[in-house]
Amino acid sequence: MAKVLAIMANPRENSHTLRLMQSFLTFYKKHHSTDTIIELDLYKTEIPIINATVLDAWNKAEGQYTGAEKILLDRINQFTQQFITADKVVIAAPMWNLQFPPMLLAYIANIAVDGKTFRYTDTGWTGLVPNKPVLLIHVRGGFYADGPGKAFDHAVPYLKSVCDLLGISDFRTIICEGIEADPDRSQEIFERALLATTQVAEFF
Repeated sequence: MAKVLAIMANPRENSHTLRLMQSFLTFYKKHHSTDTIIELDLYKTEIPIINATVLDAWNKAEGQYTGAEKILLDRINQFTQQFITADKVVIAAPMWNLQFPPMLLAYIANIAVDGKTFRYTDTGWTGLVPNKPVLLIHVRGGFYADGPGKAFDHAVPYLKSVCDLLGISDFRTIICEGIEADPDRSQEIFERALLATTQVAEFF
């Protein structure tokens, strides 16, 4: 029985992102009925911001933490451990201003922790997270997969790099793009992504 962490990073109700995630989870449960799914909505969860308090605490020994520092680090560690112990991870997020929504970026800062999920070595870094499938369900209004727009995609390559940093090589995507740039085909584009969620869910 696998444990699946499903991360939602869009505050809009009935968004394309949410509907694709719901479709994926519906079909995933159908094909993997004994698995456990943990849903984490980043816009309904208090995600710690990596601020000066956190940075100072990370440079201290554990017994030197102040009360406020310990509370913050314990909260961050909950997200870090939840990510580490998940067998599979699904992230649903749109592109905002060529990147991910800020709450997903804040979440990533909570799980990319030196000494917990990666560590530096004399030759660079090494990931500490056991390899696992990470699926990104990504919605974007324009076209960025190919052509001149590709250089402006700072979302998918970034998340893939984060996975590489942590030691995760099994990175997969379902991309729903052009949904605003080509309004005449927006329904067709969305339905194609919906179909992809049903297909990917079976073998994820």
